[in-house]
Amino acid sequence: MELNELLGIGDFMLVERSYADQKWLGRTLEYLGKVKGEDVVEAIRILDEQNELIGLAIRDKDLEFLIIFTDVIADSGKKEEFEALASMVKVAKTKDVAVKRAEFHDGMVEFYSFGLVNRLFCDCNLNLKEECFYPRERIEVLKNVLGDFITENELSGNNKTLEIGCGDGGATIALHELGIYPLTVDINKCEICKGLEEEVLEPKRCIVLDCSLLSSFFDKEFDVVFGFMVGKLTHFEQLNWENVLRAVPNVLITGGKVLFTLSSEEEAVIITDLLNDDFEGEIKENKESNGYFDQWLYLGKLRESA
Repeated sequence: MELNELLGIGDFMLVERSYADQKWLGRTLEYLGKVKGEDVVEAIRILDEQNELIGLAIRDKDLEFLIIFTDVIADSGKKEEFEALASMVKVAKTKDVAVKRAEFHDGMVEFYSFGLVNRLFCDCNLNLKEECFYPRERIEVLKNVLGDFITENELSGNNKTLEIGCGDGGATIALHELGIYPLTVDINKCEICKGLEEEVLEPKRCIVLDCSLLSSFFDKEFDVVFGFMVGKLTHFEQLNWENVLRAVPNVLITGGKVLFTLSSEEEAVIITDLLNDDFEGEIKENKESNGYFDQWLYLGKLRESA
């Protein structure tokens, strides 16, 4: 795993139980406050490019692995608490390790991905593994739609892209085969676990997260947000998705684009109404669709005032 290589260590565990929990540091601050220097065999201070402390790895005398505390994505107030508690840990055997913040972050994402597959953080049934379904016909149809979109917007693997509601990665395959590797996000950890097990989703680019909270974790940093079969956007389900869709403009750069696929024209109209204040959008029928998957498209560009 990347964190092993970055830090030059063996077995380790992160304190928090999920990527999202790293934002609030509930367990981190509680456990770090209980650390006693005399019980610690060694400590590693993890510093970024700016020589800022982003983590502390310690080995307790009763454990055979390192415990890593980090505030790399925490809120500013939590960071202050973390730094204050970390400074109070006095250990005779201490060393500093310098890392690139982005690489440490990727390693953290990877840790939680492998933790899902290894059932550390996911209670998917180990004995009755469900077979994943990745219809080739859908992938090829999506590639045609995406190919046009990628060409028109001059996208490449260098663009920063996000896929919301990725599920088990059924549509992500099309993006990967076209050279686009988005950060993939979904609230359903068992679906993500399936995609990771099938090696469809990338461990370093896959996060279990409530998409309505996107702006709490990301700045205006993505060039494009994708969403395939965003959900059954009937009027009865509209409220369940409104918060997710309204979070999207907050993580797009100026002039950023979105591409959503839906199963009906009704859903496409609902999305248009929801996003009209923030996007210049259009809907199109995808006539290559088999009549259910991705039959309608919503394509939007973020308004300059958004």
